[in-house]
Amino acid sequence: MTGLAESEPIMTPAGKRFARIAFERATIVRSQLGTKGPKSWARIGTPRFAAVFFGAGSERRAAAVEQAVQVATFNVLADSLTRTITVEDRIIHDGLAWDITGIVPIGQGPREIDFTATASRG
Repeated sequence: MTGLAESEPIMTPAGKRFARIAFERATIVRSQLGTKGPKSWARIGTPRFAAVFFGAGSERRAAAVEQAVQVATFNVLADSLTRTITVEDRIIHDGLAWDITGIVPIGQGPREIDFTATASRG
């Protein structure tokens, strides 16, 4: 018996969260005429520790064929910043910008959040 409710998932061990990731939020730059310009990205909050799980072997092989797109899941503790992250934001990890494609809260509260994201080297 762990003391957790039967439906409460087991948390990712802290030792698995050794990667440092940062979150960035886009702002739209408007010209003096009011037209939209390119997105400008700004870091929000301080970097967080995350456990990073890359796609399975078959996914990595398929990604190599299809323009080197990599898929990963970033598991972080839920806090006042990570609870505000949306698919409009992105993750910076290992020199790459990762576009968030999915967000899964884990546990009650939630206690953790999984961000699924894709990065392209091309």
